[in-house]
Amino acid sequence: MSPLFIVTVALTALTTVFAFACIAQRRKGKAFQGMLCKFMASFGFISVAVVGYCMNPTDTYYFCLVCFALLFGFFGDVLLGIKEIAPTFRGKLIPLGTAYFLVGHIFYLCAFITKGGFNLAALIVGILGGVFCAVMMKVLKMKIDNKLKIMLTVYYAALVYKVSASAVLAFGSRSPAFWLAFAGSVLFLISDSCLSLLYFTPVKKKNNWVTVELSTYYPAQILLALSVAVM
Repeated sequence: MSPLFIVTVALTALTTVFAFACIAQRRKGKAFQGMLCKFMASFGFISVAVVGYCMNPTDTYYFCLVCFALLFGFFGDVLLGIKEIAPTFRGKLIPLGTAYFLVGHIFYLCAFITKGGFNLAALIVGILGGVFCAVMMKVLKMKIDNKLKIMLTVYYAALVYKVSASAVLAFGSRSPAFWLAFAGSVLFLISDSCLSLLYFTPVKKKNNWVTVELSTYYPAQILLALSVAVM
């Protein structure tokens, strides 16, 4: 058992601890403490990917793309985390945070397409995902301005495309790395769907939705980061 393997396991465990701490603090309504824990967990994702690559440096290009995706996710977390303690800037921070996560998803997509090639069916599924998002925003009567509606439509198209592209890669290659990436992508879709309901609809039992959102987001990023280690 190599030292880097032990470090990877330790970082994954530490990131998981911060994730649980964030969920606990958010459920108690402690926005500042929850934000700090979320930042530490988000930094942990990047650390897991870096140490995982050092342990198994087989594909530098895939590693770089995943790292950029995690980095943009980190900045997205920072912006959306600030919103929790500075709700006055909510209207500006949500679009900015969403934009950073969108760029992150595009980097993930590039990583998957690089490994598995372009697949037209996966792209069509992504477009349909964007259309479905636009329809649901109207059905649920979400209180969103037109610019943000367009951004969210594009965001969900990219997110669903990411899921379908990772599915093609996982089923095509049957590599453990891409099964982790596929599982992470699916959890990301679930997490962001819950987040949209939290942000733009008057959901009841908000704490339960927050728990589901964070409980799927953290495993999603951890699994995507670990895909580098088992490449």
